[in-house]
Amino acid sequence: MANTITDPKQIDALLSRAVDTVYPTKEKMREALLAGAKLRIYTGIDPTSPDLHIGHTLWMWKLKEFQDMGHEVILLMGSFTAMIGDPTDKLATRKQLTKKEVIANTKNYQKAASKILRFTGKNAVKVMWNDKWLAKMKLGDLLPLMAHFTVQQMMERDMFDKRMTEGKPIGLHEFLYPLMQGYDSVAMDVDLEIGATDQTFNMLAGRTLQRVINNKEKFVLTTPLLTDANGKKIGKSEGNVIGILDEPSDLFGKIMALGDDAIFPCFEYATRVDMGRINTMKQVMKDGGNPRDAKMALAEELVRLYHGEKAAKEARAHFESVFQKHQMPEDMPLVHAGAAKMNILDLLILAKLAESKSDARRVVEQGGAKIDSVAVGGIEAMIDIPKEGLILQRGKRQFARVKP
Repeated sequence: MANTITDPKQIDALLSRAVDTVYPTKEKMREALLAGAKLRIYTGIDPTSPDLHIGHTLWMWKLKEFQDMGHEVILLMGSFTAMIGDPTDKLATRKQLTKKEVIANTKNYQKAASKILRFTGKNAVKVMWNDKWLAKMKLGDLLPLMAHFTVQQMMERDMFDKRMTEGKPIGLHEFLYPLMQGYDSVAMDVDLEIGATDQTFNMLAGRTLQRVINNKEKFVLTTPLLTDANGKKIGKSEGNVIGILDEPSDLFGKIMALGDDAIFPCFEYATRVDMGRINTMKQVMKDGGNPRDAKMALAEELVRLYHGEKAAKEARAHFESVFQKHQMPEDMPLVHAGAAKMNILDLLILAKLAESKSDARRVVEQGGAKIDSVAVGGIEAMIDIPKEGLILQRGKRQFARVKP
């Protein structure tokens, strides 16, 4: 069995950057790592959409750190739990997916994750699927697990409390979700689970079950949520997803559309740029430097990470020529909306930049619809159309000038 790295500096860095909380404590986990214990670590992800985004990279980078230090790492596909629908942070019941939809959504996951994690060679990450054990469970298996939790515990979750207050329904299957995710820890007999802070309840459920069933203490490490300047989580559920497999120029443009307050959280959590350099850039901004310079550096770094040096330079050059220098096509079609305000989906169809509502929805959800070079936040966005008009864009090559 390969030895694990026990260098105190590496361990301290691992337990500090992009780490919110460690259960039971950072100190106990540090002791285990210093002692050379080889941990079995996992992160689970429900394939509820076709793409991984930069918000997912926080836990991927943390998994990579453990992988590089010699620990066993598992990427668990929630092939069963995705069909239930995680209620975390949802004020309405999630749409339950079919198995066919789940399988389709996983096609790009390993490809995207391989930009950070190693799935071949020495100490490769293992990919597992939780329908292998959860689909086989019977009611007689489930009842003893349910006895370890109370309805009161479930109702303490913010989104359930809000739904009750607003008179919105809560499905019984949603109560079972933390139990199912918790049982993953038991089935794989893990030592540590890593996930975002909004998964804390679910991950602690696994800590409880691992203790009572396998008589093992499971560590839980939470990473912060990556948010935009308005405090909204950057991800698919908020309509501001930035996919790591987006085309380089689209990825670059989406980063440039983020608010200035998101620059340094993205630098710290979603890149491997040295903290000394990040702190220097922070000081430059405090001293009156232009935030755009730091944002350009962030966008170029993220494109470089996922598409390479050449693509990063080309994406920057494209952005500078098209947006900063306003070198947009001269022969853009002119579209008269017939109104001063219109929904983004209807506008895309009217401008013939989308063939249908479903096509328009996909463009917006993937961040490919822009107004005057700024990505549209969601499919319900109502676009104000000024008298002088605006530039509507799909992707990096399709444009239309829109007037009321």
